[in-house]
Amino acid sequence: MFDFIQYLFDGLAVGSVYALIALGYSMVFGVLQLVNFAHGELFMVGAYFVMYAISLGLPWPLALAFGMCSVGFFAVIMERLCYKPLRGAGKLAPLITAVGLSLLLQNLVQAILGPNPQSYPASLPEGYFSNALKSIFPSPEQIQLPQLPEGLFDWGEIVVRHRDLLIFIVAVAVTLGLELFLRKSRPGRGIRALALQPNAAKLVGVPFDFTISITFFIGAALAVLAGLLQGMADNQVTPYMGISSGLKAFAAAVLGGIGVIPGALVGGLVLGIAERLLVGYDLSTYKDGAAFFILIIVLLLRPQGLLGKARMVKV
Repeated sequence: MFDFIQYLFDGLAVGSVYALIALGYSMVFGVLQLVNFAHGELFMVGAYFVMYAISLGLPWPLALAFGMCSVGFFAVIMERLCYKPLRGAGKLAPLITAVGLSLLLQNLVQAILGPNPQSYPASLPEGYFSNALKSIFPSPEQIQLPQLPEGLFDWGEIVVRHRDLLIFIVAVAVTLGLELFLRKSRPGRGIRALALQPNAAKLVGVPFDFTISITFFIGAALAVLAGLLQGMADNQVTPYMGISSGLKAFAAAVLGGIGVIPGALVGGLVLGIAERLLVGYDLSTYKDGAAFFILIIVLLLRPQGLLGKARMVKV
């Protein structure tokens, strides 16, 4: 029983990274009905970008902000040059273009920076939660935590790393903030309007191209955040890290209900926990296929995803 709970906690961080990437898939698909398979590579490029910014001496919060803006604008330019000319060309042409962009970015980074993993120059900050607890409970006896390496919580046989808890809290906070942005802000309402009724949204004055650019910018910025968290957690980045994580994040978006923001978080956590359960029970060989097996089962039973709503489609 304790092992099962331990694997659940371990899966939170993995699933939270998938969720942050899946948010970009959901936003772009919700507005354009486009599966941007190059989104996983934006996650990888963002991890490298922030890594080199930190190596040049920038504090990681500034490096993160700089990386989010830079990769966000790159995503906007990519949409204008590669996807915009294909609007109205059917669904196959943009899909093939997205796959081509994914391969191009992956091989470009590999050619420039090399195929080998590179060490990340920073790691996730530890000790925040223990310091917060000590400020509330000054006496160590009141906290009732044994002496453990910095960055660990321990409840009996269950050990939780601070970094895993931090990644999970960031994912939940970002999901809630994004949902609030979409519901309360003018640009966010424009994104929702285009997702629901694009033609009607244009008629009432929603700026189509500008709203699409905001959608791509936000999605790319969240992918950069996921890349930073992944790089700091694993202490390395590779040109191939966007392939597996990107595909699993897409599966998470579809699993939760693509186009539904909370669904991306739910889908990511489900896949992350399932993956860690398989690793914990010595079935790690199947962990990469588990995401798509779960996706197939859910779509057979509920095609719109866990939190999605069924829609009538006119043929």
